[in-house]
Amino acid sequence: MRLRHRAAVITAVAGIALTGLATAGPAMAATSTAVKAAASAPASTFNLAGTVAALNAAKGTVTVAGVSGSNTTVTVAPTATVAVDGNTAKLAKLPVGAQVKLSGNTTNGTTVATKVDATTAWPFAAAGTVVSVDATAGTVSVKRVSLDGKGATDVIPVAAKSTITLDGRTVALSALPAKAPILVVGTVTTGTYSARSLTALSRWALNLSGTVAAVDAANGTVTVNTGSPATAVKLNVDPKVSVKVNGVNASLSKLPIGATVGLTGTETTVGATVSGIDAKVGTKNR
Repeated sequence: MRLRHRAAVITAVAGIALTGLATAGPAMAATSTAVKAAASAPASTFNLAGTVAALNAAKGTVTVAGVSGSNTTVTVAPTATVAVDGNTAKLAKLPVGAQVKLSGNTTNGTTVATKVDATTAWPFAAAGTVVSVDATAGTVSVKRVSLDGKGATDVIPVAAKSTITLDGRTVALSALPAKAPILVVGTVTTGTYSARSLTALSRWALNLSGTVAAVDAANGTVTVNTGSPATAVKLNVDPKVSVKVNGVNASLSKLPIGATVGLTGTETTVGATVSGIDAKVGTKNR
């Protein structure tokens, strides 16, 4: 399937499989709008993780946003241990946008945090394809990799001293072509993203399988139905293409309609070229 092939290409660029703009933050441990326990319940401990959405130092409360988008407001004990980036701090210094972990006790329906541990900076990685580049604003728009091709698009600020490579060569941000598979790595500081490393490809290996739907030997093209449900993909064929039908060398014009094929070649940001066709006739289509 072509989309699965594209996902595999992006995985190869990244060296990791990512599905969108990711951070190393903790997952939300509660989703209600307030942390409560039944009044008759015995004392118990609680743990909560997310992002600081709001802080009321006067009332001693912190509101934590979870990955689902819901907020949880927790009372913090006056004697609670508060740390920001590993350093002891006052609750009033807890920055909005920081990742936070809270723990404490719930007694007779009242929950109080006795420990608050916040982090203001953490790494992120995003894999996908380049949609556009704004060299003046210093941003790159990346469409997240997804099997259905409907991944969201993120606009990521790029640090002035970032490292940018295209096919292994150092280039300017403006040189990144649209549709190039890309891996973006950087840091998030209290919710603000900054890309430090961008690795992109303008060409990569083509590997596609399916069944032959049409052949135009005169114009050097082949159309293959691939994926499930089947999608017709028309590809240019190298004049020096190697064609084999059931292991026997053949010309492009002799490629049978309906044959099961494996195509190899090169794909770029502007299209693909087939250099090898291995066809099977009389076998069940894949």
